[in-house]
Amino acid sequence: YDVVKCPPGTPTKECVHIITSRFKGTDMVSPQVRGKSKGFKFVYVSGHCHYGSCLTMDLTNADTGELICHVNGDMGQNRKNVRFDEKNYVKLNPCIWGEDKGLMKPKFYSWDTNFTSVKRANATDYFTGDMALWQNHVELIY
Repeated sequence: YDVVKCPPGTPTKECVHIITSRFKGTDMVSPQVRGKSKGFKFVYVSGHCHYGSCLTMDLTNADTGELICHVNGDMGQNRKNVRFDEKNYVKLNPCIWGEDKGLMKPKFYSWDTNFTSVKRANATDYFTGDMALWQNHVELIY
């Protein structure tokens, strides 16, 4: 989709384009992969959006209001010898669940769970071909 530039005179911090989508768990995994499973637990979730505009992405359980994953777009500053710090490179830190110390504990979601995704983009310039999607890995629960 395209991020439309803010009207002239809009203060920079208010110059944010927001796109929202709503979907169910069944929309994230094909029926062939779901099989007879009752639902899933997230293992890894990361937002995917493009350089220059990506500010934040939020994935929420719309049935409970629980924020599942929040990612910030850390813009590269072109510092020498700093990995993933190229100018205009957006580094998105993923959300990771597991049983190991320091990880979030995985939660069960049925295939009927409703989700909401909200992406916020810098709209000081016009951007074409941006994305606002979630990449994930799940554990199927039977």
